[in-house]
Amino acid sequence: MTLRELMNRVDEAAWREQVPTLVGLMEMKSPVAAIEKMGEEIVVTAFQNGYVVYQNGEHATVFPLHDCRKDYAEKDQMDTEHSLSFEVFADQPWQTRVFMEGERRLVHNSNNRRRYFNEVSYDGFAEGGDFLSDGGTSDPLMFLMEKESREEELEKLQDCLDTLTEKQRFILIECVVKGRTQNNVADEMGTTRMNVTISLQKTLERMRRSFGVQDQKFNKNCFCRSKK
Repeated sequence: MTLRELMNRVDEAAWREQVPTLVGLMEMKSPVAAIEKMGEEIVVTAFQNGYVVYQNGEHATVFPLHDCRKDYAEKDQMDTEHSLSFEVFADQPWQTRVFMEGERRLVHNSNNRRRYFNEVSYDGFAEGGDFLSDGGTSDPLMFLMEKESREEELEKLQDCLDTLTEKQRFILIECVVKGRTQNNVADEMGTTRMNVTISLQKTLERMRRSFGVQDQKFNKNCFCRSKK
């Protein structure tokens, strides 16, 4: 089935205040219009109500199928941007363009999350600050989806912090958020620098696992404002 055929077969998702989460979409109980497994971990599912779920391993994103009518922009090795119109994909297998859109959104979400962690202090998280970015796009659906994604990350961060002991939280905040040296924190706690280092490493590793982050840069000051 081609992309054009699938779009003609399913409803066009009505504009919503928020794009539904994966759980919310499942609760709508819309019939599956098409599903395709690509490789070992990638599954794309289109529903009759016009939404698509793109899942790559443990990561997933939901978006309206008809968003794929927009031009797709990509950069070559010379960093020159090329725009591909809907007609390039219209009569190709439907999953081709959906795969590209799904990957683009997952990468965009991941980059936003890392940029968010590098720019926002722990106090910003603790106070529930709302830091929004549309990533350079004016698509209101994308903007709302990113906002929802960040809210979920805030909840995940708080859940992770709640699992730490008072000592672990103190070391994390003093060393990572406030930027104090481990020697200085160790002196205040009446312990050795090695004990502080081990505690901090274990805490950061736990948080990396919770967020599914593989980048080793996460072991650095990810919760403190970037130095200019």
